[in-house]
Amino acid sequence: MEIPEVYNWFNPGKPKELEGESTPEEEIEKSLEKINDSLVDSILENILNNDPFFFERLVVDLLLEMGYGEFGRVTSPTNDGGIDGIINEDRLGINKIAIQAKRFAKGNVIGRPEIHKFAGALNEKGLSKGVFITTSSFTREAISSAKHQSIVLIDGEKLARLMIEYNVGTFTSHTYEIKRIDSDYFNIGE
Repeated sequence: MEIPEVYNWFNPGKPKELEGESTPEEEIEKSLEKINDSLVDSILENILNNDPFFFERLVVDLLLEMGYGEFGRVTSPTNDGGIDGIINEDRLGINKIAIQAKRFAKGNVIGRPEIHKFAGALNEKGLSKGVFITTSSFTREAISSAKHQSIVLIDGEKLARLMIEYNVGTFTSHTYEIKRIDSDYFNIGE
């Protein structure tokens, strides 16, 4: 009776009888995807449960954490002229990025008119770069319009995933290590 090869530690590919099945690492990746998908939903829900001014501060914090400047500020909650925040890309504030933050429910989609209003606000303030961030999404027309201007669009899902990546409003609760054979140590193949 032949004993089936279960796992070859010197060649950690899939065992023959597990062809077509997921490896433990692939299962971990799938689980992490599920956890992050759930976290995305929770982040967006928490943003929607806070006031619009909180959202404006959040997007400034995120852009700064991503490395897009030395200093950022939220503009006045009223009469902001269509710009919710400003990021100084350099210490002197010579180059600036304008921010528009719309905290909308998932089905409330941002259209081309909102992009045009933001572009007009940029022009009026003499700014050439902008980031439009929403908790919802953008229409195809809005995406097309932004491409022709210096406006970057970030929808709700991308926003939440960036918050996860840059630890804004999130933290790492567990860390796991996956060990492998160090072939240099064992001089395998020599």
